[in-house]
Amino acid sequence: MKLGCQARSYSKGIYPNEADFLAVVRQIGNLGFEGLEANWKNLERYFQNPEAFKRILSETNLELIGAHYGAAHWDESSRKQIRTEGDQIADFVSAVGGQYIVCSGRRPTKGSVSDELWKKTAEGLNLLGEHCVPKGIQLAYHNHWWESEQEGLVKLSSYTDPSYVGFAFDTGHHIRAGKDAIALVKELSDRLHIIHLADHSEDATGNAVRPQLGTGVLDLSALQNALKGFTGWLVLEEENNAPSPEAQVAECIEVMRTMT
Repeated sequence: MKLGCQARSYSKGIYPNEADFLAVVRQIGNLGFEGLEANWKNLERYFQNPEAFKRILSETNLELIGAHYGAAHWDESSRKQIRTEGDQIADFVSAVGGQYIVCSGRRPTKGSVSDELWKKTAEGLNLLGEHCVPKGIQLAYHNHWWESEQEGLVKLSSYTDPSYVGFAFDTGHHIRAGKDAIALVKELSDRLHIIHLADHSEDATGNAVRPQLGTGVLDLSALQNALKGFTGWLVLEEENNAPSPEAQVAECIEVMRTMT
């Protein structure tokens, strides 16, 4: 099991300023994480010069786990754009020695989430995944709470080809949906490549909160037991507005180290 960090753990998903993004990358490396995951928009500025980013990874003793890419994989009219962007992302990730495109799905704005939608989503993921495999890249589907509410990960696991599609399971979102994260880890153990490690709690009015790792309801001891034999990435994914995210992330990696 290797420890990684999503760049959004430092409060932003996308960093418009390159210097800000690189400062986060260096802090992740300085803390002793082994891998970096980041939104593809943070990496797009290096697509024409992957060697430049490869040098940055080398300087910070990091490897790129993967680039996060969200799309409406169920939408057939979006398939051409997804293929084009997926090609660019896969080529870059491969060029810098990474392994994954971490895919998230776009929630439909109209209608219910039907079984047909899961089949269409799986179809889109299989098409992209099959295209990426020759480049040495596999898709890892990342869930939000709405997929978990509808048993979406289990359904996608049955409709996708494991040769093309695995999972980057987010524990916090799953718990937010009222589901058992430990049970899901056990159920999909052979399909999990990445665990997005996040906690969950509720505020005084019952609204969902994503607290600092180790301070919510996630049973880290039970998760550690469920992950015995897991050889993939354990990736911190905090979502915070902490005045000092650096200190918070430093505390989180110490919690993660107790799990390895």
